[in-house]
Amino acid sequence: MGKKSFSATWRAMTDLPTDHFPLILPDVHKVAAFFILRRLKRLGYSNCRVDSSSKGLVVYAQR
Repeated sequence: MGKKSFSATWRAMTDLPTDHFPLILPDVHKVAAFFILRRLKRLGYSNCRVDSSSKGLVVYAQR
């Protein structure tokens, strides 16, 4: 398993860029998926999904 970064995880939960999807978030811990999905739903995105891999997270969403 790859090393996860606390700062990358924090940035993903608080300052996620939403200009294009799928969005690849390297070194982000999978616990951030809950917060990412919640934020995307609040911003009006639909069909939101977060996949976890050994290198990080991949975020899918549609406007």
